[in-house]
Amino acid sequence: MTRSNDSWALILALVIANTMGLMPTSVTGFLVGGVIDGLGFSAIQAGVLGTSEMMAAAASSILVAPFMARISRVRIAVCGALLAASAQFASALLDSFGPLIGARLVAGVGSGLVLAAAIATAAAARNPDRVYGYAIGGYMGAISLLTPLVAALIEAMGIAAGYAALGSLYLLGLPALIHLGHAPGAAAVSRSEPLPLPRRELLLLLGIMILFGLGPGPTWAFMERLGVHIGLEVGRIGWILAVGFLCGSGGSLLAGALGARWGRTRPLVLGLLTLGAACLGFEFFSHEFVYGTMTMLFMLSYMFVQVFLLATIAAFDPSGRVGAAAAGSFVLLLGLGPVLGGLLITAGSYATLGHFAIGLCSATALLILLFGRPLDRLG
Repeated sequence: MTRSNDSWALILALVIANTMGLMPTSVTGFLVGGVIDGLGFSAIQAGVLGTSEMMAAAASSILVAPFMARISRVRIAVCGALLAASAQFASALLDSFGPLIGARLVAGVGSGLVLAAAIATAAAARNPDRVYGYAIGGYMGAISLLTPLVAALIEAMGIAAGYAALGSLYLLGLPALIHLGHAPGAAAVSRSEPLPLPRRELLLLLGIMILFGLGPGPTWAFMERLGVHIGLEVGRIGWILAVGFLCGSGGSLLAGALGARWGRTRPLVLGLLTLGAACLGFEFFSHEFVYGTMTMLFMLSYMFVQVFLLATIAAFDPSGRVGAAAAGSFVLLLGLGPVLGGLLITAGSYATLGHFAIGLCSATALLILLFGRPLDRLG
């Protein structure tokens, strides 16, 4: 159970807010396919639409981050959700590239604002580790249900129906965002001047987040292609990924339950090395069992590291400024994953994705071991 001050209403609000905020990274693949099949866009045009939305979400989250200690998080989240919903409905009415990319940029800006508010709210909770664990674990569960429904709707009724459904989801989630103002530390933080942050620890945490986002990002972007490469059917891959999402929920909950019991550096190092090993394991994916096992291990360790790192950042900065900026940077790096992965595969092979990931994950673990001792003093 969470502590009494971290209510289940707050947890549910954060699940919904994270789902809204991370929408650009969650359903982009289906939207890309929808505009290619339904509107006749080229693969390049469809890719630009998806990447632009993720870049806009990242930019808005990063730009609003310095003000998270002064502005109402509920107001930011509600404005962002309304902006994203309006852009989704507008997208359903558009069929030409220029206006549609404008609408997707606006949708991304709105999602980024909701994400920043969610991350800052969790940072202000009484027990950020556990709150992040439940909230992001719940998000993973929600996405595992949402993505097949969106895919089926687009296949049956077209991309316009998919955009309209997403707009409706933002509106349905609006009432829950009111509870983002109920984090125990939110009011106190917003009324006080934000404290200056130690520069060394700040740079270390942001560096860890950047390297973590870059390393396994290309593998995640091409995970479906990795399955196709060994002859698996797309439907079969979908089921394997669904199980992987559930494992991701388990990783989130594990990170939340563990908290700082074993310090901050050891769990991060162990999680990063496991994640890198999972990425490298796809190199030996001559059988469906190996592919499925590596997918589950990837999602388990990936979500464990993400939640544990966000909770560590929250312990470092309860105002949520660093957390919002880190989340935006993470979305930005996810947007670079497909491009970077394509370059790696072109320069080498699918196995190059694993070599790249294990290299950066190992480098990040070494960085933590060398300079991360101050992180163990965080609660």
